[in-house]
Amino acid sequence: MATGDIRNNLKILSAEIRSVKTPAAIVNLDGMMSGEADVYLPIYDYLFQWYNTKLANEILRRDLKLPPYKHNKTRFLETMYLVLRELFQWKPPLSTAQFFSTGFAEKKIIMCSNIIKLIKDYSGGMQRAAASHAGSSNSNSLRLKPSTRPPLKSGTVGHKTPLPQTTTNGTQSREKPPPSSKAVLSAKIDSLLHHLMEVQSSVKLLKDQMLLVMNQTESMLDKVLPVVTEIVDELYKKEAAEARSELELSNKDAAEGRGDVLREKGEVLVDD
Repeated sequence: MATGDIRNNLKILSAEIRSVKTPAAIVNLDGMMSGEADVYLPIYDYLFQWYNTKLANEILRRDLKLPPYKHNKTRFLETMYLVLRELFQWKPPLSTAQFFSTGFAEKKIIMCSNIIKLIKDYSGGMQRAAASHAGSSNSNSLRLKPSTRPPLKSGTVGHKTPLPQTTTNGTQSREKPPPSSKAVLSAKIDSLLHHLMEVQSSVKLLKDQMLLVMNQTESMLDKVLPVVTEIVDELYKKEAAEARSELELSNKDAAEGRGDVLREKGEVLVDD
């Protein structure tokens, strides 16, 4: 239930997230504060598939494996809700539509805190049950009655206890891991491959964006270069015109100077 104290509830959620060693790279408290649904998906993916191997094994055993949330967010959340109902007997307070809406920020925070507590309690219960089973097995082995078989007479040969089977290299054969562990490992490998494919897609997208920028740059150069060339040509023409004008003015001055000299010589000849 929402209390109206969203900041305090966010602090509680932050502490719960740290208690299950959630990778800091997938935690976005600002997004949680604003009610963004997408920021919760990587945390839920970590909780149900990576936090506890036995929990992930139980989810696989019940055929409730969560799909990659980046492929289908709605299906991921619906499967997670199904796990909460069947495995934890807990009904989420928000519908799928409400979760993916921009509102209900505080309810999303409280729901995430409660889910983390459920998973911690479930994991702790499984560990206690395993420890109790191991303890009872040890106590039963200690309470075994001594053998009442009569002692062997001299000259008789008793039955030998069969030795453990050995492999060709002389070492004792080990039991194969249960198929469930292989299933968990396979699921983790699938998830890693999925992340690698996403990285590859991101690199390809970045490459396409770089090619687009290069094409846009070339297009801009194609438009700018003619204008620059035209401006340079105009400058050259202007300089050439100024040079011709100066040359013509110089020639005119020289011609006028020669005319004055010729007139002076003509006047001298007339006087003589």
